[in-house]
Amino acid sequence: MWLLVIVLLAAPAGISRMTVLNSFASYEECKPERDRIGFAMAESYPQENTFRIECTLREQQLLLQPIRFELEAPRPFTQKTVLE
Repeated sequence: MWLLVIVLLAAPAGISRMTVLNSFASYEECKPERDRIGFAMAESYPQENTFRIECTLREQQLLLQPIRFELEAPRPFTQKTVLE
């Protein structure tokens, strides 16, 4: 399984150094998405050079889940707005 990940080279405290963005069956499927995200990030953050977007092969059991699954998990703190 190929994982598209963002690696923060200088991760702030409390932020994971590596985040899985998506998973793919092959490198050929991962590469166009890596290029698309990489070029968009480079255009949006021209002065930032503290991250890498890369495809990595993971043959062992998947411990990291793509970020889309993290969004579905309940958060320990939820901000609620009370309308009166």
